[in-house]
Amino acid sequence: MKKLFITTVIGPISPGIIKSLAEVTRSFAGEWLTSKVIKVDGHFSAMMKVAIAPEAEAELKAKFESEFTALRFFFDDVVTAAETVSTALHLTLDCGDRAGLTRDIVDVLSNLDLVIEHMEFNRVHVSTIGQTVFSSTLNLAIPEGISTESVVELLEGVSEDARVSIL
Repeated sequence: MKKLFITTVIGPISPGIIKSLAEVTRSFAGEWLTSKVIKVDGHFSAMMKVAIAPEAEAELKAKFESEFTALRFFFDDVVTAAETVSTALHLTLDCGDRAGLTRDIVDVLSNLDLVIEHMEFNRVHVSTIGQTVFSSTLNLAIPEGISTESVVELLEGVSEDARVSIL
């Protein structure tokens, strides 16, 4: 039976870095079951769910750290979540930007005990209207007993001009 763990890696982008990380993983007969990569201003962050023979785990982790010295690695065991009935909700939220807006959105989601599967926020200055516009994309798992309508209503309450669209 293979051991599962999460590897998080952060550092400067270099050509072929993701491919090199994958090749090292494969050299230990490991595989990435899932991965997410984010790139921002010459840096990247990646999370990979790794499956590997238990006896090769420590050696793979050590190889990552010794071969990729410009990167920072974090390792965590996979935590299996309790099975709960939930509904997937994919939505966008758009409004004028203001201080504390992101915090208020996260507070709404946290207070409802929603599972945030993906969350992306962007701010763009729109010169034709003379203000910064806030736009976010959210993928949520809504637990049984919480309606989609109540989530939308609470999110629209974070700003007077907030518009929520279900995708």
